[in-house]
Amino acid sequence: MSTFQRCVLMVLMLFLVFLNAKPCLAQEIPVELVWKYKDAGWIGIQIDEGNYQLTEFKEQITETPCAEGSSLECGWGGLAPIIRLNDNPFQIWRGTQIELRALDSSGVFKIQTPDGESVRYRGSLRLSWKGDHWSLINQIDLEQYLKGVVPIEMSNLWAQDGLEALKAQAVAARTYVVKKLQINSQITDSPDFDQAYLGKEVEGKASTAIIATEGKILVDDQTKLPIDALYSSHNGGYTEKAENVWSNPDTHFSSHPDPYSKGMGGATDQWRFIIGADVLGKTFQLSSIQEVQLDKYPSGRVKKVRMTDQNGKSKEISGRTFVQAFYPFGHPIHSQAFLGSLFEVQEIPGQAQLKGQENKLGQWKNLIEPSVISENVPINSGPRLDRIFSSSLGIRENPSSEGVFIFWGRGWGHGVGMSQWGAYHMAQLGYGYQEILDFYYDNVVLVDK
Repeated sequence: MSTFQRCVLMVLMLFLVFLNAKPCLAQEIPVELVWKYKDAGWIGIQIDEGNYQLTEFKEQITETPCAEGSSLECGWGGLAPIIRLNDNPFQIWRGTQIELRALDSSGVFKIQTPDGESVRYRGSLRLSWKGDHWSLINQIDLEQYLKGVVPIEMSNLWAQDGLEALKAQAVAARTYVVKKLQINSQITDSPDFDQAYLGKEVEGKASTAIIATEGKILVDDQTKLPIDALYSSHNGGYTEKAENVWSNPDTHFSSHPDPYSKGMGGATDQWRFIIGADVLGKTFQLSSIQEVQLDKYPSGRVKKVRMTDQNGKSKEISGRTFVQAFYPFGHPIHSQAFLGSLFEVQEIPGQAQLKGQENKLGQWKNLIEPSVISENVPINSGPRLDRIFSSSLGIRENPSSEGVFIFWGRGWGHGVGMSQWGAYHMAQLGYGYQEILDFYYDNVVLVDK
C-alpha cells in the first residue's frame, strides 16, 4: 500500500469515527420552583457567581448586563407586580416575562424569601407574573440539576460507604426526568410532585456518582424507551407492583421480598401510630370506632380499610386514602408518624368496651413512653392510653372511656421500584450500582441516552 493510499484510508477511518460519534451536547431542562416558592408574592434574587444578562419582555425587549453582586427584587404592589434592579427605584412591571440568563456555565444565583430563607441555584431563571404570584423556572443543564437532586433524595454522607447506591439513584433520577419531559414540558422541584431539588445548596460528595454515571438511563429491554423509574425511601422489606398503588400495570415493577431494606432507616423501618377510637371515627365522619378490618395485597400493604363504629355504621376506604389522613405533611419524619400502607392494627379496649372489666385496662396504661404523648407530661405521672387523642394531636385534658387503636407499620412511601435504604445497604455489602438497579427494576437495560 502506497503512502497516498494509507493517508486516504486514515482519513476515511477518521470520517467514519466522526459519523458514529455521539455528540456531547449539554441538555438544558426547565424546573418549576414550587417547593419553596409556591404562590411567592415577593422574592429577592442575587447573582452570586458569573455574569448574567437580564432580558425584560415588554412592548420593547430590553437587555441589561448583570455582573456578580447584582440584585433583582420582584414583588407585588397590591394592584400590580413591581420590580427593582440593584438600587434603582421600584417600577410597575407590565411585561410578560423576565429572563436572567447565565452567560457561561459558572453562573450561580441566590433566591431569598421574605422570611430570610435562601437557596442557591445554577443556570438561568425565568420569571412571569401569574395574577397574584411570581412563577419561577430554573433553566439548568440536566447533569447539574442532578447534583441538586441526588444529595437530598439520598445523602452526601452515603458517599463514604454507599457510593454505588448514589450511582443507582443518579441513574434512576436521570431516567425519571428524561421520561417525564417526554410527556410534560417541564418538571417541578417538589418531592410531592416529582423529585426533591435544592440546587447548588445541597451539592457535595454525591456529585461523584452523577459524574461516574453521566448520561446513563434505564430503558425497556424491548422498546428501548425510558422507563418510569420510580423509587421510595423505604419499602418496609417488600417491593410493590405499580398497579397496586396507581392502578396502572407496569412490567418494570414486581412485588417481592427485599431483605436489604430490613433493619435500615431508623424510624422509616418501623413506626407506630396511636389514635383514640373516637378521634379515628371523627376523621372519617363516623362515631367512635369499634372495629378495624384490613384487606391486604400479598406484600402486606393495605388495599382497603373497613371501619365499623359503635352504632353499627361501616365505611370502607382505600389504604392510600387512610394513610393520607394521618401522614405528617410538612413535618419531620419520626417513629410515631403514619408513614405508609404496610401496617397492622391492634385495638386496645377502653372502659366503655370492657363493661365492668376495667381491671384489664391497667395492663395497657404504660405501653408507650411519656415523651411519645407529650413533652409536657411529667415522667412520674405515667402515660395513659385513655388520655390520647393521637400520636400527632397529643393528649386530652380528661380521660376518655373509649378505646384506642395502634397501627404498627414498616417503610416510608409507596414501595414501588428502588428502596433507597435498601440500595444503601446493598452498596455497603459490596453490590455495584447495576446490580442494585437489576434487583429493583425488571425488564430493563442500562444505556447512554
